[in-house]
Amino acid sequence: MRRRAEGTRQRILDSAEALFSQNGYHAVSLADIAAAAPVRVALLHYHFGTKEELFAAVIDRRAAENVTGLEAALDTALVTQGSPAERRAAIIQAFVAPVVEKSMRGGEGWKNYIRLLARLANLPQEESFLSPYRNSFDDIVDAYVRALRALHPDMVPEDVNWAFYFLQAATTHVLVESGVLDRQTGGALRSSDLDRVTEKLVAFCTAGFEAFIPHPRPRS
Repeated sequence: MRRRAEGTRQRILDSAEALFSQNGYHAVSLADIAAAAPVRVALLHYHFGTKEELFAAVIDRRAAENVTGLEAALDTALVTQGSPAERRAAIIQAFVAPVVEKSMRGGEGWKNYIRLLARLANLPQEESFLSPYRNSFDDIVDAYVRALRALHPDMVPEDVNWAFYFLQAATTHVLVESGVLDRQTGGALRSSDLDRVTEKLVAFCTAGFEAFIPHPRPRS
């Protein structure tokens, strides 16, 4: 009986995760999730309570593993040797690569979860239902920002935030795999080719930080 109940719970979470990632939080109802599971709506209330509580369970289910991967990648990046640009590239790579790896090779559930996180990053952040997302990921994001500040003490601190914000914006757009790139290039490039996208994104954002780094003017 307990095993059957857990199977039902996981099936509900899988269905909710897929629908939220495809359509967003507000466009998905409990009835939609129940139909996809498929179970009675009463079982959603029994296992999770409200829609907001179900959404929190979707976020929480994979959050710890996701954060652990980002932490491990950052720890590795912080011992990278080389020029400031090479060390900066390592930190940026550490931020992007773990989620890309999960999206590309973690299975359908991880693909849906990463797309969902990308969607959430582009919503007004004062939405109350986003609190599990903020609680799970704000600390690790702050750790990356602090690492980049420590690497570039010559940068104005707020410019590190600007640069990292632009990195986040590009990354979340990429992870949705919207197909914009495919359309704009007539299919020559694919937004689903996240490995290649990561390579280009890391190079672009690493160079982008240079715009905010003060450089001494040559003497006349």
